[in-house]
Amino acid sequence: MRLPQILLALPLLPFAAPPPSATDMKLPSLARSAVAAALPYLTERACLSCSSPCSQDACQTNTPGGLLLLTTFWDYSPATGPDDSFTMHGLWPDTCSGGYDSDCDSSRNVADIAGALQSAGATDTLDFMNQYWLDVNGDNNQFWSHEWNKHGTCVSTLAPKCYGSSYSTNEDLADYFTTAVDLFKGLNLYKAFTAKGIYPSSSKTYTKSQLQSAAKAAFGYTPAFRCRSGKLTEAWHFHETTGRSTSADAFTRVAPISGTDNCPSSGISWVPKS
Repeated sequence: MRLPQILLALPLLPFAAPPPSATDMKLPSLARSAVAAALPYLTERACLSCSSPCSQDACQTNTPGGLLLLTTFWDYSPATGPDDSFTMHGLWPDTCSGGYDSDCDSSRNVADIAGALQSAGATDTLDFMNQYWLDVNGDNNQFWSHEWNKHGTCVSTLAPKCYGSSYSTNEDLADYFTTAVDLFKGLNLYKAFTAKGIYPSSSKTYTKSQLQSAAKAAFGYTPAFRCRSGKLTEAWHFHETTGRSTSADAFTRVAPISGTDNCPSSGISWVPKS
């Protein structure tokens, strides 16, 4: 028997024992009520970040950036990253209505992201980023620094104060990049397209409906597709979160905000990387 998912993802309170594992037991409703009374974050953990009412505790719910966008590139000229994969752009906290804050805490700005990830022990994340989170001009560290300083510092639940006394240097930064990488790994858009017979082509074009149907078959929802002169260049994956954004488990895929998809309804080119 298992505990409810919302309980499993609770942050640990100081001096508290770890929460029971998924194989322990399922609490009856009366016991759950008692736990909720003792741990008020229980109900907050169950609340999607753009739901109402939802906690306004910025350490428990991303606010005001309740929408988290994993944005990805298809860079074909010059080609960036593997020929059979989109690459990463960023993880952006947007407001629930589509606006955004930026550069929220200059005291947390970091220039050497690679060094910060290494010092935090996130070497696997860094290795993946060196393959799939690439700057079109070749300056990956500058690109990552821009994304962290502009967007990462605005994810309210990653503020150092939210970690309490257990916070260690660059833990927030490592959580931001590791979470983005884990989300990206679960959204293989190239594989989703090719599974439905959609391949990069210099001559063939596709409808937006074809792209959307392929994504929905793979992921259960459709991202916002972005085009330039009718050529597919980006895909934005929208999420809301439940509780803190310290891992991909807190993220729920949601439909894009209207107007963020700018590709035409037909004649979309998916140009091969060259």
